[in-house]
Amino acid sequence: MKILIVFTFLLSLVFVETSQAQNNPYPNELKGYEFARNGKLKGLTPGVSTKADVKKIFGKNCENQCDYDTDWTVNFSYYENNWIKDNTNEKGEKSVYYLDFKYLGNLRKIEIRPKRQVSFGKVSFPKTFQKLSRSLITDDTRTGKSRMITYELFQDSLGLTYELFGTTDYDNIKAKSEKLYKKGDLFSIQYSISKEQEKAMFILQKNK
Repeated sequence: MKILIVFTFLLSLVFVETSQAQNNPYPNELKGYEFARNGKLKGLTPGVSTKADVKKIFGKNCENQCDYDTDWTVNFSYYENNWIKDNTNEKGEKSVYYLDFKYLGNLRKIEIRPKRQVSFGKVSFPKTFQKLSRSLITDDTRTGKSRMITYELFQDSLGLTYELFGTTDYDNIKAKSEKLYKKGDLFSIQYSISKEQEKAMFILQKNK
């Protein structure tokens, strides 16, 4: 009888963990940064949630940007009515896709940014993440010259991205906010939908 009770208890735990994994669209969140699994973002789903859903959780004055808490800020972007995609194949033939009307105004991406320096220099990303890089050229108001900032991106296939500062001109330069950005510091955590899911949201424009 005791064996049966223990087995039933273990089975119930497996069921709960499986259900939680199925309900969490971002199972690859790093430990300690589970905003979608355990935080306020748990009730928001890119591609599905709306501005009204965002305001229910973060308040009526939070539509595009607000405080997540004392340590983080949160930014929201949405699918707007001018969202169009172009695709050109190897033959040079161009196809135009437009967003399905039913997704207009829905949440496109959630971005979490730290208010203080958070080092990811010693973080080892699992194989579920692909490493990419991007560069941004900005104008330095202090010197009047352009400078390049590089970022390292770690993306999984489900729409989760960790963006870190890479080799940047801002190393060892103290900003007015007293922040000192170094290589490996966290710039943002981004939650969006997979490329396959987003592709299904667009409709091919037929030529008349």
